[in-house]
Amino acid sequence: MSMNRHIPLPVDVVSPSDRRVVEGILARLQRPGGVDEFTTQVRAVRGCRRPVRLAGRVTTSEPGGIPETRFDTRRLPDGVLLKACGSRRETVCPPCASLYRGDAFALVAAGLRGGKGVPETIGDHPAVLLTLTAPSFGAVHRRRPDGTCHPTGTRCEHGRALVCGHRHPESDPALGQALCPACYDYEGAVLFNAGVSELWRRTTIYAVRALGSLLDLSSRQASRQLRPSYVKVVEFQKRGSAHLHALVRVDRREDEHGAAPDGIDPDLLATALQMAARKVGAPVPGLTTGARHVWGTQIDTAIVAEAENGRARAAAYLAKYATKGTDEFGLLDHRLPAGICRDTRLPEHLRMLVATAWSLGDDEELVGIGLQRWSHTCGFRGHFLTKSRRWSTSFDELRSERQRWRLEKKGVTEDPAIEEIATTSEWTFEGSGYVTAGDACLARSVEEQLRAGRLLEREGQTGASAGGPAS
Repeated sequence: MSMNRHIPLPVDVVSPSDRRVVEGILARLQRPGGVDEFTTQVRAVRGCRRPVRLAGRVTTSEPGGIPETRFDTRRLPDGVLLKACGSRRETVCPPCASLYRGDAFALVAAGLRGGKGVPETIGDHPAVLLTLTAPSFGAVHRRRPDGTCHPTGTRCEHGRALVCGHRHPESDPALGQALCPACYDYEGAVLFNAGVSELWRRTTIYAVRALGSLLDLSSRQASRQLRPSYVKVVEFQKRGSAHLHALVRVDRREDEHGAAPDGIDPDLLATALQMAARKVGAPVPGLTTGARHVWGTQIDTAIVAEAENGRARAAAYLAKYATKGTDEFGLLDHRLPAGICRDTRLPEHLRMLVATAWSLGDDEELVGIGLQRWSHTCGFRGHFLTKSRRWSTSFDELRSERQRWRLEKKGVTEDPAIEEIATTSEWTFEGSGYVTAGDACLARSVEEQLRAGRLLEREGQTGASAGGPAS
């Protein structure tokens, strides 16, 4: 007798969440268009996990003519158009973050190798990868190069021994936590994050002066002849302090994308950046006491060369940080209505930084810098990826280029007569995300299919470029 008979499970065994998924999928099957039209919409937004739902129409009319409806969302499933959320954060929407990361790579790589409107001669310009860290605000659990944390130490004024004999693995939640929270300078850490952008701006100024000093030029001569171009990303360390990775390139001021400046090689640029980073300082934002911030002692420079595809690897290194947030769970990806995040997954050290930023926002001396608006980033005010104007192309141009490519693929071409046609768009916001758990499940399956397709395409391109068969 066969023992492989299928025995149906009782309804009570099915969890409520699974039941909602099944009910949502069944409801989608019964709606106009069914699953096929819905998944077509999801593919159009690349599997976005929280698309914006819009209702409306597009009408066109020629001078003196009758308006004609060109597009109406009532013909679509649920009567709405799905638009990708466009988030750059991996913890919010991985599909949109993947697209943003690809754009970030193209933007960074163009400033190192050329392309996207930048001549290939830019690859002859000296370039350096600069890493800058925050100073210490108190002892925290860490991983030193030899794997130890704090094998030796003293006892603080609160009676705690600032010693830890553990060898923390990379996934240890204790990493970044203060050995003595009472000793840790949370206010100093928040204000450093708030002023890190100004400290970086002054670093670029000092770098030009340092180059002038190494080339026997005055500060004025150096600023008239040389221009540093850069792209930088902010990475939050586990201790909640901003950490900068910047690709810095030197150009001739009168012809940024022309020949490389004379007398400057990557080693000279690295030396100048080290000199500038160790010398520069910036006022603590909001304070009038004369206190200044400086970079931490860990300052690293690495020469970026084309050998062994080094410039492409440097671009990929920076791009991967562009989609990261303040914490690994995405709990601080949005502004907070109050200075407390009650989710227990948030480490206590980060919670203290958030609460400190919120409380400092009530300080009359600091009210002008809006720390409460930036409590979710522990006081950091700014974008996670920024660049100088002349580094390369822009995100807007990359998006426009992608839009033009899509229109060309669909056979849509520019027609001078279209300029005389007036177009009117009427849209209503209907919400964001998927309405049912079933729709979210279907969208996730589309996302997996698209990811697998991109992976196979990438492997095929790699195999073709290597001269072997694509597997």
